[in-house]
Amino acid sequence: MAYFNHAFTKRFLGTGETTSDTDEGYLIVADTPTVDLATMGQGYFGLFNANTYLSVNPSIGPPLDGCCPLILASASLYQKDKISPFIGGYQETNKSKYINPKYVRDFYRVDQCTPGQAVISIGNTPGTIASGAATLNALTPGTETYVNNLAGYPGVILTGGTGFGATATVKVAGNTVTVVTIENPGYGYTFGDTLTITANAIPTAGAITILAPGVATTVNVLTLTVTDANNFQGGTNATTCCFDFICGETYYLRVDIKGSPTLRFLNHQSYHTVDAYTGCCTGPTPTLVDSTLVMISWANELVTSDYTKSFILPVVFDETGVAWYAPGTTVDPLSGAPVIPTQWWSAYVSAGHIVGACAGLRLFGAYVETKFGNCSFQVTDFFEKEPVRIYASMVDYNGDPCAFSGICVYTDCRGIQGMGFGEQVLRDLILSESYLQNYFHTDIRIREITQGSDILSAVNRNALYTRYYILHSVPRFNNPSGVFDNDQYLLEVITNGAIATFEADMAAWLDACGNGCSNLKTYDCVQCVIPQNEQ
Repeated sequence: MAYFNHAFTKRFLGTGETTSDTDEGYLIVADTPTVDLATMGQGYFGLFNANTYLSVNPSIGPPLDGCCPLILASASLYQKDKISPFIGGYQETNKSKYINPKYVRDFYRVDQCTPGQAVISIGNTPGTIASGAATLNALTPGTETYVNNLAGYPGVILTGGTGFGATATVKVAGNTVTVVTIENPGYGYTFGDTLTITANAIPTAGAITILAPGVATTVNVLTLTVTDANNFQGGTNATTCCFDFICGETYYLRVDIKGSPTLRFLNHQSYHTVDAYTGCCTGPTPTLVDSTLVMISWANELVTSDYTKSFILPVVFDETGVAWYAPGTTVDPLSGAPVIPTQWWSAYVSAGHIVGACAGLRLFGAYVETKFGNCSFQVTDFFEKEPVRIYASMVDYNGDPCAFSGICVYTDCRGIQGMGFGEQVLRDLILSESYLQNYFHTDIRIREITQGSDILSAVNRNALYTRYYILHSVPRFNNPSGVFDNDQYLLEVITNGAIATFEADMAAWLDACGNGCSNLKTYDCVQCVIPQNEQ
């Protein structure tokens, strides 16, 4: 090992249960011999005195002189000690070399990371437009009078301010607005905005002034609760994401899907151009059409095309911000909320274009790799870790995205590759066991005879695992070459999650020896937060 620039890695499985003597598989009592690990079963490990092979508990009291070498040991993965009358010793514990705390160079933890799908937004979705949802508590109706309607005027569009899309139900009594109930909170509003009830919704319109909560205590004052106007990683004002779709035209959207899944499927990256025809004009002058219909047309092609349907799942947002799903969808891909047929875009009925409003389309990466079960598992089986990457742009009929200013496209989440996959853990354990001459056979009969199935069953291939790493060296004080060097060893403990007692014991042991590596380093992932769908 001294002649290689990397460390020899040895792995230990620490996925046992919590008992009176263990914490998530870690042995927390002292003076237990390593041989007792065999009776505990798979997934139990501990720190042991390098001379007596008895367990230690550094966090309670320093072992021996407080700076002595220890070993890391774990239970064997095998359930039987013998596979024949002549071949045995398979339940011998898995032990590390002596670990001198003076020569521990690093101690760190790599947390499990749930993979995240790539998500992009086209046009107006909760991700492409700034936040600032309106919440109306009370209001001042102004000086105008209104036609009474105790049942309320539904779908009243509130105009003005920095935002877009707020609609409300307005109730009028005594020719005065008495209640305003927000139907759609809209986006991008800020404190101090003034919203106006549109004249075509109520016979007489009046101004409503938005005040910050707590500023005004007068009864019947409209208040607005607004979150950070740019908390969606650079979200822009809604108007910049709108595109005017007019009748009598065909609009094209190119979608590129890249990554290992598409390369394995097509031997090249996937790209597809979908189109949407807006229908004939009813008069000599082209008019704006409901942009929701354009989004639905694009989305329909994406879910039926062989080039895209296996890799992405679209969700359409109409001009009022309501989400619509592909026919057959039963669960919202973001929130996990159930979806019913009335929410499928096949049930959408257009009420015409809303002035100043525009729809949007959100594309979710949706790829699942096929894999074999445990019975036919082979080490050489492929498993997918890379999420697909999605790109989109509006193009002209020649496919040129630069010939005009198209609709805006925003990346909600670039996709996150997971960490701690059970598939990888299993293969790493098989490799580590092979160094112990415990081979994992490809023939399933020989595998059963040699207890290879015990290795396979020790890991849940669909789970995520946390890993601890201890990097230490063993100096060669007497080297025949005359050169002083160090062999490096990397000890890896695979667990179901963080184990606080193990971390505390390691810190106490390293601190007792004055080692500067007692501060545990952690490596995790930051999940992408995607704005929720409006329902």
